[in-house]
Amino acid sequence: MECNVGIVEQKARVLAGLALIGIGAYYDSKPLAAAGLIPILTGMLRWCPLNAAIGYNGCEPEQRRHDKN
Repeated sequence: MECNVGIVEQKARVLAGLALIGIGAYYDSKPLAAAGLIPILTGMLRWCPLNAAIGYNGCEPEQRRHDKN
């Protein structure tokens, strides 16, 4: 999998995922908390299937080169 999530987007995804988990826990909503795992996972892997489907790549060329090695 080639990187298609940039550094800033990665941090935003992880924070958004943590926020969803927190909101889900506060309101006792397991589906909302479970949905928070998706942005965390895509942020940590730095690959998003939705980005790949629409052809978006947030990684800079230098980042892509380093991720392949």
